Amino acid sequence: MEIVKMLRQGFSRHGFSIDSTTSSEEALSRAETGHYDAAVVDLVMPGHDGAALTAALRKKIPGLPVVLLTGFTNSPLITAAQRSGATVFTKPVPIQELVDFLRKEIG
Repeated sequence: MEIVKMLRQGFSRHGFSIDSTTSSEEALSRAETGHYDAAVVDLVMPGHDGAALTAALRKKIPGLPVVLLTGFTNSPLITAAQRSGATVFTKPVPIQELVDFLRKEIG
């Protein structure tokens, strides 16, 4: 997916180590075995939606900062993701805004 490639390149340019997948199931599998300081997920994705993925990731890694990207401005899934601890950004969002947020969250 093009947005995954853009985010990977943008975060890499700012010094972040990136692991990416377009599958919520793959993301959950990797969370089982890897070390992650944050997650950036989309609201609409193959497998689980971003709200369900947020809840599952934060259950596996309590306190994990999760950025939820969405093109929607009003959806029950956004509310569900926020209740699970995600911070929501509406697309398009400048990479610098995401970088600044993640640096603040992970130190």
